[in-house]
Amino acid sequence: MTGSGPLVGAVDWGGTWLRAAAVRDGALLGVVREPRPSGFGEQCTLVVEMVRHLDVPVRALGVGIAGVVRGGRVESASNLGLRAPCDLAGRLWAESGIPVVVVNDTQAAAVAEADALGPGTAVLLTVGTGIGGAVVCDGRLVAGEGAAGDFGHMTMDAGGPACVCGGRGCLEQLVSGRVLDGGAAGLGLRHAGDLDQAARAGSGAGSEAARRALEEAAAMLAAGLRSVTAAADPRVIVLGGGLMGPGRLLPRLVLERWPAVRPPWSAAEVRLSRFGDDGGLYGAALLAVQLAL
Repeated sequence: MTGSGPLVGAVDWGGTWLRAAAVRDGALLGVVREPRPSGFGEQCTLVVEMVRHLDVPVRALGVGIAGVVRGGRVESASNLGLRAPCDLAGRLWAESGIPVVVVNDTQAAAVAEADALGPGTAVLLTVGTGIGGAVVCDGRLVAGEGAAGDFGHMTMDAGGPACVCGGRGCLEQLVSGRVLDGGAAGLGLRHAGDLDQAARAGSGAGSEAARRALEEAAAMLAAGLRSVTAAADPRVIVLGGGLMGPGRLLPRLVLERWPAVRPPWSAAEVRLSRFGDDGGLYGAALLAVQLAL
């Protein structure tokens, strides 16, 4: 493997999948993927094994995880089954022998996007199993006390469904991969990808029902973006994550709806991530490079 930069490892630790890659000079090398085990301890063990299976001597490891992270310590990761705070950076370093930096997964993706966002304030929203968020200002991550931008847990309906965070009616309980998978099951489909395909089929009762489900999801997500705009007043909103991939209907419906619901005082542009579902890996790798130098 040639290149001038250090060879580092990157991990994207999501609600459904764990992914690891060796990265050099911005190129992903040898990505591996495994279903996420239910127990958090099992997840930690699997991540270390996945990094070892990359079969290359990485100098540092960057981890983006779906949780609230402060200084390498995961304070909360309810979607991953974490019940108590965990010094994840220290644990993974002890088990792997590799220096580790840990951040929130969407914040990692925002680091990857930052170079292309330019000056001003930008927001990244990732829609996958859950919903994550991050804020970037003039190319630098705005983390607050660690959890700034956790837009998936904005309350959209105070009487809505209970959320694993302890709240009710959070955005990710109203529109996310988990919610759309449930809607797909109600139509006899397996998951959100099948829902998308059915909606684009063009005819039939199943197609109409699938499109209605995605239109409702787009309306809720656009309403969430309006609240994000009121809070952060961004110049641009970037949509990423597994459900915002190229060719999918949901992001197209959100983009179509946005001009009509955007606050009149805002000129915020909504666009899709340049990295797609790999943003977390790229961002984690950039942070690992800083650790390796």
